[in-house]
This record gives sequence, structure tokens and C-alpha cells, in this order.
Amino acid sequence: MTITVTDLFCGAGGSSLGAEAAGMQLVMAANHWQTAIEVHQANFPDAGHDIADISQADPRRYPITDVLLASPECTNHSQARGVSRRKQDTTLWDKPDPAAERSRATMWDVPRFAEQIRYSAIVVENVVEATKWVGWRAWCIAMEDLGYDRTVLSHNSMHHGVPQSRDRIYVVFARKGIRPDLELELQAWCPSCDAVRTVRQAWKNGRTVGRHRQQWVWACTVCMGVCEPDAQPAASIIDWTLDCPRIGDRKRPLAANTRRRILAGLQRYGWAPVITAGAGNTHEATPGNRSRPLDEPLPTQATTAQHALAQPPAFLASITRRGNAHGGLGSTEDPVRTLTAQQEQALVITNDHHNRARPPAEPLPTCTTGNRHGLLMRNNHGGAEMVTPLDEPSRTITTAGHQSLLMPYYGQSQPRPVAEPMPTVTTRDRCAVIDPDQVVDDCGFRMLEPHEIAAAMAFPDGYIPDDLTKKDRVKLAGNAVTPPVMAWITGRISQALEAA
Repeated sequence: MTITVTDLFCGAGGSSLGAEAAGMQLVMAANHWQTAIEVHQANFPDAGHDIADISQADPRRYPITDVLLASPECTNHSQARGVSRRKQDTTLWDKPDPAAERSRATMWDVPRFAEQIRYSAIVVENVVEATKWVGWRAWCIAMEDLGYDRTVLSHNSMHHGVPQSRDRIYVVFARKGIRPDLELELQAWCPSCDAVRTVRQAWKNGRTVGRHRQQWVWACTVCMGVCEPDAQPAASIIDWTLDCPRIGDRKRPLAANTRRRILAGLQRYGWAPVITAGAGNTHEATPGNRSRPLDEPLPTQATTAQHALAQPPAFLASITRRGNAHGGLGSTEDPVRTLTAQQEQALVITNDHHNRARPPAEPLPTCTTGNRHGLLMRNNHGGAEMVTPLDEPSRTITTAGHQSLLMPYYGQSQPRPVAEPMPTVTTRDRCAVIDPDQVVDDCGFRMLEPHEIAAAMAFPDGYIPDDLTKKDRVKLAGNAVTPPVMAWITGRISQALEAA
């Protein structure tokens, strides 16, 4: 049985990729943005394509298919514009915002098409805040009047193998008699049961829609304890071959908020690379942003480049027998790779102006403490040394000015303010005082590149062509639906349609 699909608001084609992975046949795709249609058509040459404002398109022009996929514009349902959703509902005295009104109006294109083409099933993807839209109830009733049963799914992409924490709702409409099984079950380690168990969504305070951890969690089906399934880390999409310029060498100083987040991330997660919000855009001022370790999924990607890699001065790298860095860089908190009789592991210092990895065979650009922990010392800017080993007299420590940190340099340790107690003192040099301003200056920093963002959206390599502008490539990726989520949903719909 071949199940046919129409993809409205198709964008670059995340939903189309998911439906194709589920065994469906894409027949028609439509979008108002010519660049999106060109990319979509290059990847789906056998499907029909239409560059059109969907609200002005006549459904009778389109072929009849079994399933409709739709991703109406979500910008003005969410806080992505930097404006609270509560403030987006204007009063009589406010100046009209045609773009905002048009954005919400795209939701009504779904019942308009469904009325003309009686699809067997429909999937509508949008942000969680769409359920707070003033027209949400009327929209749902309109679809019920057309003969559809409704199921609202709240899924986070990271639970479908995507290295990104992306909360979205997926409203599944199915005609009477078509009953897709939309209960998501995963496997996770249950600490209470001390075993791998099946876990299901458990809602807080009677909620039925919302975000992972805020409104719902994963619960063990045996003991009902909270469990967390494994997720792909952000580190899996980082291109470690790219240069990560030193913050102190930037011509344009890094924003103060970004510097604070980088330092907070280093203090919280240890001396390891972190992902943080970038500088120089409106996202910078949005409250609630924080640095995240690379063993967590990437934060939600929007349509602009907003995430950056902050790389601390020292961490482990894999070294070949020739002394060249290979195999990428790893956090000092990760297990050391398999050791052989050859020298293949090294603590790499990357704070020189070229920011390249240096094996032990090469002269270091800085001094170390001499006990092979790679504690960075700098004195090349005419100021006081950033690091003071414990076998030297300690510099004056205050709680103001440079806001010094105490830096342990043994396994699983993290920097801490000097106002806190020292970690356990051993018989060897284990701690040093560091200047956090200098530490941030010595970190590498770069925005994520479009191909990394596309990988974080689970697009195949090369799906979005390199000859487009960086802005368009990021927009195409950030606007998309993550294919694995749509593949799971359409797969369940396909089973229900075949059974019916």
C-alpha cells in the first residue's frame, strides 16, 4: 500500500524526509520562499512543487493525497521574536502588526485545505505556545466538525535521536475509524529499580501539553520513578577541525553577558568546552540562557545563528605516533581513549594566537606546573601571572576586582570562587589561583557553522547546499521539522491506515 503525502509550508523538507523514511510517497510540496522550494526540489525531484502564499492558494489546484503535513509559521506564537507572547495580542490602541496577524492566520489554512481535500490523516507541527493562541479552541473545533479526532503530542527531538533539545507540539488529526498508536515508549536506566526499564511520559499537575522537564517527565512503568533516556550530545555535531579563535584576540570585544555565561559554564561543568548563546544579536538579551556542557543536546535552534562554542585553554586530544592531533578533541572529564605502548594521549594547550593543538613533542606556548597536569600560566600581556602554583607565595586574594577562582587540576574537579572552602588538600600540588577575566580571554570562541546547525537538526550531510548564504542556510535548518520525529509519527499513521 502506497500512502501519499502533501507537505504544506514544507521549508527545506524536514517533514518530507520524515515521511519518506516512514515509507510514504511525497506527491506535493508548497512554500512561499523560493530558496526553500529550490532546496526541497533538489532533494525531492519526483514531487510536485509550488512557490505560493498558502493562504492565497486554491486547494483544488493540488493533487488529492492520503496525508497532509503542515508546519504553519510559528514565530508569532512564541517568544522567538524577543517579544513576550502575552504582549503580542494587541489592543485597539496598538498599531497593527500585519506580519504577526499573517503568521497566526496560517493555522487556518489547515482546515481550509482539509475541507476541500478529505485527507485521511493530518499532522500539524508548531511551538508549544501555539496552544495558548486565542484562536486555538476554535481551530480545534473546526477540525472536529470536519470529522477528525485530535491527539496533541508534546515531543522533544532529543528523545528521537536528535542532538538538540527541541520541544514542539504535533497535532495529529485522524478520520473516524483510523486509530494510530501514538504512545511513545523508550528504554531508560531506572535508578530505583537498578535496571533498564520502559518509560512513558508522566504529566505534572494535570497538564496535557508542555515542555520536557517543565510540564512532563519520563516515568518508569514499574516503579513510576523519574528516569531520563539517553540523548545524543551536542559534541556529536561539533566540527573540531575548525579554528576557534582566542577571545582576547577579537577585534570586537565579546558581549559582557556572553563572557559571564562562559565563565559560569566553566565553573559549573569543569574545564571542558561548553555551548553558550552567541554575541551581537537580540537573543543575547533573552533571560534564561546558560552555558551547557557538550554532553547535553544542543539548545533549541531558531532561524538565526545563535549558539557558540566556548573552548577552554586545555583539554585532552588524541595524538598519532607522528605527533599530529587526530580524532578530535575530548573533555578531560571523559574517559581516556585506549592506551597503547606508544605516546597517543596528551593534554593540549590551545591558548596561543593560532589556537592549534600542540603535542608534547613541541614547545609549549606557556609554562606548566611541572607535574603534567597542564595548568596554564600566562604572562605575555604585561600583567600579573594568571596562575599561581601552591609552591609559590599566593597573590592577594579578594572578593572584588578580578574575582579570582581556585582551580583544582585533578580529575572531575571544577573551578570554584575563592570565597568557598578549598577542596581536599593532598601531598602534591593540586590547586592554583586564576584570574577569570584572563581565563575567558584565553578561551576559544566561535559561532556554530551552518553545517553543524544542519547536523543538529538531523539533516543528512550536504542536504542544504553550501553555495547559499550563511544566513539562508541557518534559516532553512532552524525553520525545519526534525525528520526523526516526523518519521516516528508518520510511521504510526502508516500502520493505522494499513490496518483500517
